Amino acid sequence: MGELVNRAEDVVAKTAGGTAGSVVAALLVAAAAATNSPDLAAWSVPAGAATGAIAEQGSRVIAERIRNAAERITRFVDAVTDEAGQPMEDFIDEHMVDANSREFLGRVVDAATAARSDWKVRVLARAFVRGAKDGDRIDETEMFVAAIRDLEPPHARFLAAAERLFRDSPGRFAATVDLLQDLDKGLGPSAALLWRHLRDRGLMVEMEPATGNRGADHFRLTDLGWAVAEWLRELGAPAPGDLEGAGATASRQGASGG
Repeated sequence: MGELVNRAEDVVAKTAGGTAGSVVAALLVAAAAATNSPDLAAWSVPAGAATGAIAEQGSRVIAERIRNAAERITRFVDAVTDEAGQPMEDFIDEHMVDANSREFLGRVVDAATAARSDWKVRVLARAFVRGAKDGDRIDETEMFVAAIRDLEPPHARFLAAAERLFRDSPGRFAATVDLLQDLDKGLGPSAALLWRHLRDRGLMVEMEPATGNRGADHFRLTDLGWAVAEWLRELGAPAPGDLEGAGATASRQGASGG
């Protein structure tokens, strides 16, 4: 592994067409090392040898993956710099002082390589800066990062609407898609898919309706769902969308079932 790590940074920078600076390349290597990523083996192959060793199409696929990852990490570096108020390199030098914090860095960077939205990049940057500054929260932050790894803004928006509903109506038995769409008109037609995605990741649980409306899905937040929603709120990084008035609407609905 040591030899692969030593060779990878140069290969990442070259394969990314010169767009990946040394910091970005080093972060990609840190992510690969922290997660034992098999991609590291591909990155370790010299660019010239790769073309001859595998099909040309395969070479393009590998190069494109590295370019995409480099572009996302560049955005992450910029976001961390804004959040921390100092260059990423200086922040790392100041706060990544032991093996645990360096592994934390690698895992957050790994999540950032899959971040397709600016919202996700900002959330990860804020989480990283807060966790790194408070070493006691590194493990906690890493667990939350894992929980939101494959959440995108629509999922987080749906989660935020559900959290707002149950927080403002503590006696409520369950929610339905129709109710949350009434609270947040921007959820759109994919809302029925969003809650299932959150259910499959343990953030929501399906409920049997107490009375009436048995043709609709009924659900509520799990403990993990509550924790993730509150964590996003604490970060000051709610999902895009206007939830103003949701609490008042929920209160008028009362504690009746969905």
